[in-house]
Amino acid sequence: MPESVPAGLLAQGSFDGVAATAEGPPLAFTSRAAPGIDVGQAWDLTAGLAVGPPFAGFPAERAEWAFGFPAGSPIVTWTHRDRVHVHDLGTGHELSLEGQPELLGLALHDGRAAVVAVFGPANDAEAVVWDARTGDRLTEFPLWLGHQTAIDRWILHATPATGALIGLPGDSALSLLDVERGEEIAAFPPDYAVLTPTPDGLVIVQPGESALRVHGLDGERLTDLTAPGPCDQVAAALAGGRLLVAAVLRDDPSTVLAWDAANPAPSHRIKIPAGVNDLALAPDGTLLTATDEGLYETGLSP
Repeated sequence: MPESVPAGLLAQGSFDGVAATAEGPPLAFTSRAAPGIDVGQAWDLTAGLAVGPPFAGFPAERAEWAFGFPAGSPIVTWTHRDRVHVHDLGTGHELSLEGQPELLGLALHDGRAAVVAVFGPANDAEAVVWDARTGDRLTEFPLWLGHQTAIDRWILHATPATGALIGLPGDSALSLLDVERGEEIAAFPPDYAVLTPTPDGLVIVQPGESALRVHGLDGERLTDLTAPGPCDQVAAALAGGRLLVAAVLRDDPSTVLAWDAANPAPSHRIKIPAGVNDLALAPDGTLLTATDEGLYETGLSP
């Protein structure tokens, strides 16, 4: 039986989304509904405190913002009023670029921190890659993601481990793209997924009906993590040299299961006081859950 562990309240409020760094210091970023306007906020998970003032006019949709640690400093990028904003949380440097993409992500391009923007519609999409510090356009290339008129979900990345690679959801497949080469290098089933580093390299984690499937980038099934039922949302992180995975039960959206991927059975069961809108795992093993009643944290370090 998985161990039941409590979820501690980090902050009150209505939180729509949360993301955490995949490597480096355990930092997070959240989107939250506030009176009159939504806001974004950075968090130092070691101190358990918000970092700096909130960003007003921040989008609630996770497709419209991205956070990570691509190259030397944490970066958040978001869309607002037909502009793409890029803010370096380490230096305070911010730039603004023209455009209103459907999806935003982060990557490395020739070793430089880069913003990846995907403009729709899905059947005639285009990816544009900018230098995250200078705003220089580094490359652009066409994409075909299906026949839908809108692009759903968000870009998968786990910088800096993912380097120039990103995951893009489409109608019939999840495409893994190299943004330096502008081409697809692998394709996976179109289910919800996360891309994460492990001690043996990058993997894709996807939920199934009664298990979470862990694939290598060559498509090889590495392991199955068993679950009592279907899971919808998934988060994963390399913490303490081990792959940790967390997922929300579809039929019980206030319950999160967690696994040490070395064992197929869940190791922890976390009951959240409200339904989970989004979740993230930080490199120190902190599980973050965003809900309409607050932002919660749970330590899962192996």
